[in-house]
Amino acid sequence: MVDNEKVSAETKAYKKIPQILSFTDEDGNDNMKQVIEANYRQVKADVVHIVESEMERIKNDPDLQHLIQQDG
Repeated sequence: MVDNEKVSAETKAYKKIPQILSFTDEDGNDNMKQVIEANYRQVKADVVHIVESEMERIKNDPDLQHLIQQDG
């Protein structure tokens, strides 16, 4: 059974979750899609950079070179 009075009292005690990030620009336009797309592109670029730098590090480490398939 649902105690409607208890549920109502609990609901009234809820506090609004504060907004910590707004996707609205100074003109009032919602730019959430653009921000998410920019973040996505940045994450992809960061991953490529990490992979490239780690591959270079492994190639230059005699103890790890065997982990990379050699060309030719």
